[in-house]
Amino acid sequence: MSTRDVQGLRKVSGGFDPSAGNWVHRGLDLSKPTEITDEEIAAFKGHYGSQFGVPMNGLDWWIDRSPEVLKRYRLYCSLTLRVEPAVMGGGTLAFYMLMGYVKGARYVMHSFLNDGLNRAQADEMIAMAFVHAGPRGMETIQEAMQGLDFPEKADPPAKFPAGWAVDLDAFKSGLDFSTVTLDADEKAKLYDWYLRTIGEIPPYVRFMAEHRPTLIKTHRARMENMLYNLPKQCWPTAMLYYHVMSRVAEGIRENVLLCKAWGVSKTDTLDVIGNALVYGQMEAATMVQREAGDIFDGWKD
Repeated sequence: MSTRDVQGLRKVSGGFDPSAGNWVHRGLDLSKPTEITDEEIAAFKGHYGSQFGVPMNGLDWWIDRSPEVLKRYRLYCSLTLRVEPAVMGGGTLAFYMLMGYVKGARYVMHSFLNDGLNRAQADEMIAMAFVHAGPRGMETIQEAMQGLDFPEKADPPAKFPAGWAVDLDAFKSGLDFSTVTLDADEKAKLYDWYLRTIGEIPPYVRFMAEHRPTLIKTHRARMENMLYNLPKQCWPTAMLYYHVMSRVAEGIRENVLLCKAWGVSKTDTLDVIGNALVYGQMEAATMVQREAGDIFDGWKD
């Protein structure tokens, strides 16, 4: 690797730190992209079997065809991971559920199990994913969860980024969910929540409040009564991840603003985006710049 190749690399989990000379990630020596040993192959396959509970046959396919393609892919992916491992929003889950990718959904949930999520927290991760994944996604996760049991109390418990905490009150807008109607006073409360929290009112909120008020209210009923066990920050990081991964520009700005408002660091927010780019790729990065570039430009971590 040339000096130019390692510029801008950041240390990630598992001791992987190319700038300090450690290029080994998930068993692969990524400093030698055109070579692969039997030991690397065994370590790579063993990593997926132990951490995620399933082999990744699609990635293994490249071992015989072109190890260079696999290694350059893993170098890109490895640099999207958080410096200190911690559970964040898990936006991949909604994407895999909606795609009907059973193995991928199980992969994500097995990772959550290894990370120390308890049953209630795991259910809330699925509930967030259900917002976009719908019935098809629930069929996927129902199959993916066969034989995968989360404990009522995990020991050790899951680690979240510093400052993240359960805070259901942060979601509360003052709406009365005993009725589906949205009167003028409640519409004002809803608008006020967005202005106080992120400083602006997303276009869909105004549109729905004017033309389909029962739907925005019932959407808020889900959002405001979901995270009893997960930190509030899991909501915007999961939603941001899903929108970047799915290349849905309209969901990016609101969730970047919500990340910033609720104490998700700039670095962690960028890590969420970077990891989602594994699927969203550079086209989605253009969307992020257009939708939220001004937020990042003025954001001091």
